[in-house]
Amino acid sequence: MTLNLGTILILGLLSALTPLAIDTYLPSIPAIAASINTDINLVQLTISIYLGVYAFSQLLYGPISDAYGRRKVLLFGMAVFFIGTLICIFSTDFNSLMLGRAIQAFGGAGVAVANQSLVKDGLSPDQFAKAMSYIMLVMSVAPLIAPIVGGAILLVLDWHYIFVFLALITLISASLFYFKIPETLAPEKRHPLALKSALLNYYKLLRNPLVMGHILTGAFHFTGMITFITGSAYVYIEFYGVSEQMFGILFALNMIAMMLATTINARLIDKIGAKKVTEYALKAVLACSLIMLGLMFFTKSSLSILILPIIIFVGCLGILGGGLMAGAMQHAGNLNGSVTALAGTTRFSMGAVGGILVSLLHNDSFTPMLGIMAACGLASFTCYHLFCKQGVATNK
Repeated sequence: MTLNLGTILILGLLSALTPLAIDTYLPSIPAIAASINTDINLVQLTISIYLGVYAFSQLLYGPISDAYGRRKVLLFGMAVFFIGTLICIFSTDFNSLMLGRAIQAFGGAGVAVANQSLVKDGLSPDQFAKAMSYIMLVMSVAPLIAPIVGGAILLVLDWHYIFVFLALITLISASLFYFKIPETLAPEKRHPLALKSALLNYYKLLRNPLVMGHILTGAFHFTGMITFITGSAYVYIEFYGVSEQMFGILFALNMIAMMLATTINARLIDKIGAKKVTEYALKAVLACSLIMLGLMFFTKSSLSILILPIIIFVGCLGILGGGLMAGAMQHAGNLNGSVTALAGTTRFSMGAVGGILVSLLHNDSFTPMLGIMAACGLASFTCYHLFCKQGVATNK
C-alpha cells in the first residue's frame, strides 16, 4: 500500500470514526438528559460505556486481524457501527441509547484495530510514527468540527439527527475504503487463529516492559484527555454557563492544538527523532499537570486561566499518540494486530475508568476533572521515565 494523499485522507477518516461518535455527542448531553428525563451524570456515563466496550472488544479483533487480514475486520466493524448508529437514531430512552452506543463501540473497535495495523504493515518505527502523524492530522479535524457540528444540529433539529450525521459519515468512509484501500497483510505473514496462541501472544506482550511501558505512558495521558472529554460539557456549559455553540468553539481549540502538535511532530521526527520529540511532549504534559493541581485550590478561577493548560495537555496527544505506539510496536515483533489491540484496550479501559470517576466525583465544580487530568499527566511522565526512556522508536 502506498501512503499517498488520498490514502492518508481515507485512513484519517476511518481513524476519526470514534472521535466523531464521541465529540458530536458532547454538546447534546444536557439536551438528551432533559429529553429522556434522566440525570446528566447518567448520560455522561454513556461515554464511559462506549469506551469500555470499545476497549475490551479490541482484544478480540487483534488476533482476528492477524489471522484473516485487515480489510475483512475493518468492513465488518463498519457494518456493526452502522447498525448501532441506527439504534441510536430511533432511541427514546436511556436503555435503547446505551444499547446503540455499545454496539457502535463494538464495531468501532474493529475499525480501529484493523486500520492502525494496516498502516504499520511494511513500515519502520519512524516511518510509522511519521505516517500516523499525518493520519492524526486528518483525524484531528473530526474532533475540531464535531462539537461545532453537534451544536449546529441542535440549533435547528432534535439530538437524534446527530446520529443521522454519523450514519452518513459511516457509509461514505466505508465506501471509500472498500474501493480504494487494498489488503496489506500477505497470507504468508498471517498467524492461525487459535485461542491458546492468541492468549500466549498477549502474555508475551504483557511481560515485555518496553512494550507495556510505552502502552501505559500513552494510556495515562489518554485517560487524562478522556476525563476532559467526559467532564468538559458540565464544566463549560453548566459551571461556567457558556452556550452549546460556544462550547463547540472552546472544545475545538484543543483539537487545533492537537493538529499543530501533529504537524510539528512530523517535521521534528526527521530532525531529532521520535525519542526526543516524545520527551519534550511529556515535559509539557508534566508542566500542565502541575498547573492544574495548583488551580484546584482556586475554585473561582476564570475560564480563560483554566483553558490554556488544558489545551496544551490535550494537544500533546498529537505527538505522543504516534510516537509511543511506534515504540510499542518496535519491541512487539510481528504481532502488530495484537499489540494494537492491547494498546487500544489499555487506553480505552483506563479512559472509561477516568470518565466514570469524573462522573462519580461530581461536586458542582471543576476540581474532579482537573484532579484526575493532573494525576494522569504525572503518572504518564513517571511511567515513561521508569520503563521506556531508553527505547522510544528509532533514535537519531
